[in-house]
Amino acid sequence: MSATRIVCFGNSWHGDDGFGQHVHRRLRERGVQAIDAGTAGLNALPHFEGCAKAVIVDALHTGGRVGAVHRLRACDLRPPGGEFSLHEFGVENLLAALCAQPQQPPEIVLIGAEVGHVSAFTDRLSEPLQAALPTAVDLVISEVDARAGGSSTSAG
Repeated sequence: MSATRIVCFGNSWHGDDGFGQHVHRRLRERGVQAIDAGTAGLNALPHFEGCAKAVIVDALHTGGRVGAVHRLRACDLRPPGGEFSLHEFGVENLLAALCAQPQQPPEIVLIGAEVGHVSAFTDRLSEPLQAALPTAVDLVISEVDARAGGSSTSAG
């Protein structure tokens, strides 16, 4: 079982929604292995097999300040409820599917930046999200380092 897997989500042609894609590029530039899951939805389930811990990187809508970087555990996210469309099949639904599988899901940590308005047909991040990139990259790397060093991290 591999220690930690990094899975980055986002639509690179929807501005700030592509935050995970930008983090993915920066991690790769630093020699850190990460998976570009794009907008895979449930198709991303195989990325979580065989690892003890998974770090998900994505854009977040929690109502906070745009550009704020969050570190959340799976239990910090609200469970999916009611009806939903496949177009809106987000991380909450992916986590619910992971927990419904017969095997024990990996420890899940979500690193994300708060987004506001998402602009279509651009690959550029807004200034607040561009400024959030170094913090998010450092948090992801610290999650991997914490697991490799045998220490545990607490909820943030």
